[in-house]
Amino acid sequence: MLDFIFQYWLECIFGLVVALVGAGYRGLRKDLKRKTMEEDALKRGMVAILRQSLYDSYNKWSEKGYCPINALEVCRKIYEQYHALGGNDIGTELYERLKDLPTCIDDIDGEKI
Repeated sequence: MLDFIFQYWLECIFGLVVALVGAGYRGLRKDLKRKTMEEDALKRGMVAILRQSLYDSYNKWSEKGYCPINALEVCRKIYEQYHALGGNDIGTELYERLKDLPTCIDDIDGEKI
């Protein structure tokens, strides 16, 4: 047996190295897959939170009948991040509706409050 090992020592070492590299690759691949799944879950969660924020803002300002410029600017920043993360369904519609609202109460009834 030792004679076999001495005769083929290079092949034995190469086989061992290949086995170790394969095991390391498998571990790294598994870890990368887990991290990717976690990042995807965080991304979907953030999109949901940003969508809810747009929804709440829309409900608040559409009920009042106007959307102040500063509130619209905050909604724009929220929407930009929402869209950058891949959200583009109901959040886009809500943001577009917010942009269509008057920016102050004067635009509604002609009186200053």
